[in-house]
Amino acid sequence: MPDQYYNYRRKKKRKWTLEIITAVVALLMIACAYSGAIDPERFFLAPFMVLAFMPLLLVVLALLLLALFMRRWLASAMLVVALIAALPTIKVFTPLNTSENRPAMPADTTKILKVMTYNVLSFNYNEPKLGNAPSATMKLILDAAPDVVLLQEGSCRGISWDEVPSLKPYLNEMKARYPYTYQSSEGLSMISRYPFTTVAIGAPQQSRSVLGYNRDNTSHLARAYDLQLPNGKQLRIVDFRLQSYHLSFGKNMSTRVSPDVKPSAIERMRRSFALRGDNAAALRAAIDKSPANVIVCGDMNDVPTSHVYHVIKGHDLHDAWANVGRGYAYTYNRHGLKYRIDHVFYRGDITALQAKRLAGGSSDHYPLMVSFDID
Repeated sequence: MPDQYYNYRRKKKRKWTLEIITAVVALLMIACAYSGAIDPERFFLAPFMVLAFMPLLLVVLALLLLALFMRRWLASAMLVVALIAALPTIKVFTPLNTSENRPAMPADTTKILKVMTYNVLSFNYNEPKLGNAPSATMKLILDAAPDVVLLQEGSCRGISWDEVPSLKPYLNEMKARYPYTYQSSEGLSMISRYPFTTVAIGAPQQSRSVLGYNRDNTSHLARAYDLQLPNGKQLRIVDFRLQSYHLSFGKNMSTRVSPDVKPSAIERMRRSFALRGDNAAALRAAIDKSPANVIVCGDMNDVPTSHVYHVIKGHDLHDAWANVGRGYAYTYNRHGLKYRIDHVFYRGDITALQAKRLAGGSSDHYPLMVSFDID
């Protein structure tokens, strides 16, 4: 009798194991889907939960297939409810826009403005293994033929593009196609087919590593460019780059807390979340002071639906990839972290028509290119 009772209890426990696991995973995914609404200053785990959303989504989908195969209907129902609850976040990470639900491309191509945002990693000026090989990054830009290119890490310590060996094979073509250029010391730069004026956003600030290490007092968080378009439309483009995670910490003693202390990766990420929050608030204040027609793009170093994403996007900006992109497009391609951390937002009397994530180049980022109807 005791053996029969024990076997009965063991089977009953095993029967509900999948349902218990399913409930825990489903609730965790829903929590991660909306954790970006929480300020990391109030709950330090919130930004880590945002990063965990996509892996958890894959786990939920795998569990749903297993539950359906095993005909575990309660588990299946819980997972479906979780997917429905997280659908708004899923649609931002992985939009399924098609040519049918995107705006039609104008027949007159002069009404289309193609804007690219690209962290070019200083055109690999600091990568000895690439030597003086022609820049695959610049070739990618020229082949894509955007009208305007917003660059992050577009220079190395203020060195002119004329002095970068990898760019020399392309300089003549670049200057002919993009006669209007601006190169800044902090790397926020722009090349354009159209003339523009440059506006530095905010006062010069000290460059900060994730440890608060100060290098100079000449950097800007963002730069704005007021384009002079053929149709006379006023358009401001804001280029930005927020605090990095500093996953590659290196062995530079000057950026350590002390000669014998180096923070863990988790601690560096926690500090970067805090610094990025300050960056986002300052950038949002500049956006509020910008003209009605504005495109905001750059290297946010954070994922869709994160707290920083919510702060910058606000209630008036549209996410171009969420509106007209298709599928899961990651822009960071190192450390096995396949996330979209580069973004294009817009508002005003312009419409996003098409968004593309281009692959290639030699940077640790892939570029985003968005076509806008500016008429």
